[in-house]
Amino acid sequence: MRSRDGWRYASPRVPRPLASVVSAIFSLLAQTAFITLPICLLWRVHTSSWSRWLQEYQQDIFWPAFPLLRIRLVLLMSDIPRWGLYMALAVPLWTLVRRRLTSKPANDSGLPLDEVGSRSERSVPSKHAFLGPFAKKCLYAYTGLVAGGAFLYSTREYAADYRYRAVVQTAIQTPRNAGYGDGTKVFIAAMFYNNAAILPYWTREFTKLIHYLGPDNVFVSVVESNSSDGTAELLDDWQATLDQLGVQHLIRTRDTTIKRPADMSTATPRIQFLAETRNLVLAPLIERDGYDIVLFSNDVLVEADAVVELLKTNNGEWDMVCGLDLHRWGLYDAWVVRDRLGALVSSLWPYLLDPVGRQAVINDEPAPVFTCWNGIVAFSANPFLPPALRTPGRLSTSPLRNPLPSTHPAYPQPADLSPAQTPALRFRHSTEKECFSAEAFNLPYDLRRQFDMQRIYLNPRVINSYERKWYEWYKYKTRHWLVRWWMRYVERGRGMEEARMILGDADKVWRWDGGECHPWW
Repeated sequence: MRSRDGWRYASPRVPRPLASVVSAIFSLLAQTAFITLPICLLWRVHTSSWSRWLQEYQQDIFWPAFPLLRIRLVLLMSDIPRWGLYMALAVPLWTLVRRRLTSKPANDSGLPLDEVGSRSERSVPSKHAFLGPFAKKCLYAYTGLVAGGAFLYSTREYAADYRYRAVVQTAIQTPRNAGYGDGTKVFIAAMFYNNAAILPYWTREFTKLIHYLGPDNVFVSVVESNSSDGTAELLDDWQATLDQLGVQHLIRTRDTTIKRPADMSTATPRIQFLAETRNLVLAPLIERDGYDIVLFSNDVLVEADAVVELLKTNNGEWDMVCGLDLHRWGLYDAWVVRDRLGALVSSLWPYLLDPVGRQAVINDEPAPVFTCWNGIVAFSANPFLPPALRTPGRLSTSPLRNPLPSTHPAYPQPADLSPAQTPALRFRHSTEKECFSAEAFNLPYDLRRQFDMQRIYLNPRVINSYERKWYEWYKYKTRHWLVRWWMRYVERGRGMEEARMILGDADKVWRWDGGECHPWW
C-alpha cells in the first residue's frame, strides 16, 4: 500500500479466526463427503462381513460350489440395509454439526449489537427447515434401504419349503395317537456313531415328526455302536421320550453285534460293516410286520416338515425318494447319486446333467434319478419282507421286463421269477463283477433290477447336512427368494458341467449296468 508521501507501507495481516479456517475446511469436505463418506462406510461394512464369512466358511471349501457373486449377494442383502441404518442416523447428525461449524458469530459484521440481534432473530430458521431438501431426500433413501432390508428379512423363508410347518405345529400342540397324516405306517430307521453334536437337534425334529405321523403309526429302530462322545446316553434319554409318547421302538446302544473294522477307510470292509449295520437296523421290520414305508435317516440335520415334504414327494407316487445333502463342496453324496440316465453328477447346482433332471432341480420339483441316498431316504418296505409277509398288490407278479444282468450277485435266477416272489432285499457290498459302490448305491440299484421299481426321485426341497454351518447356509441363505432368483436367471448353472464330481481319473470313467462308475477303485 502506497501513502500520500510516496512511501510503501505493508498492510497489517488480520488473523482469520480459527472457526473460519475450520469452516472453510469443513465446507470443502461437505461438497464431496456426501458421496465419499457413504461409499467408504459401505465398503467398510461389506469388507467386515466378508472377512467374517471367510473366517467361518472358507476352510476346505470347494470354491466353484460357492460363486463369489452369489456370496456377495447374500452378504449385501444384510450389509446394505445395515449401512442404510447407519446413514439414516448420520444425516441429521451431519446436518447439526455442519450448521454449528458454518454459523458466524453474531458480532462479525461490525454492526451495533442491538441491530445484530434484531437481524439474527429474523434469520433464525424454523425447526421445520432443520433438514434441507437434499438432506431430506437422502434420509428418505436411507430409510427406504432399511425398510427394504426389513422386507428381505420378513420374506427370508421360501414358502414352498415350509408348506407342512403349520400342520406339524398343530400336531405338536394338539397331539393325537393317529397323528395328522394319512395313516401310513412308517418304520423310522437310523444308525449313529459319535453324533452327540447333532443328536439333540435330530431327536427333537423326529419327535415332532412322530407327532405328525401319529405314535400308533410309527416304529423307531436305531443302532448305535462304538461311540465315545455321549451319543449312547442321548439316545437313552430319547427312549424315555418315546415311552411317554407310547411309540414302539427298539434302540440298541453300545451295540457290539457287528465288529467295526480297525480301518474305516472307503473299501470293502467298511461297506460290508455299514451294510450289515443297516440290516440290523431293519431287523425289527420283519419281526413287527405291517409297515408300509421305511424312512432311513443318516446323522443329518433336517427339519420335521422337510421330512413330511419327503414323504409327500410326487403326491406319494414313488418307490424310493431321497433328500438333498449339501456340504462344503456342494452336493455331498455324489458317489451314490446318478442322474436318470445313469451318468455321474456335478457337485454344483443344479447338480444333474440330464435336461429333465436339471430342469426339475431348477424348478424345485422332484427330479427322476437312477440312484440316490443323500442323507435321508424313504422307500417301500415290501421288498425287505419275505414274500409271505408282503402286502398283496404292492409288487408286480409278472416276470421282470429286463433280465437280471450277469454281473448281479443274484444271477442267475428263474426266468419266470416275479418281484413279488423275489427273496427279501438286503443292504450289501459290491461284488468283483460290479463297480465298487456304497451299500447306499446298491439298494436303489437292486430295487430297479430285482423288483422293477423305477420311480426313484431326488427332492431338492429336502435339504439336509452333516454340519450346522453348512445346513444354515444352504437351508436359509441360499433358499431366500432373491438368491434363488439370482441362481435361476443369472447363474443358470453355468460351469456345472465342468465340475462333475469324479472320484479318480476322469479319463478312466467307465460304464456298467449301473451307469457310469467312479474309477477310483
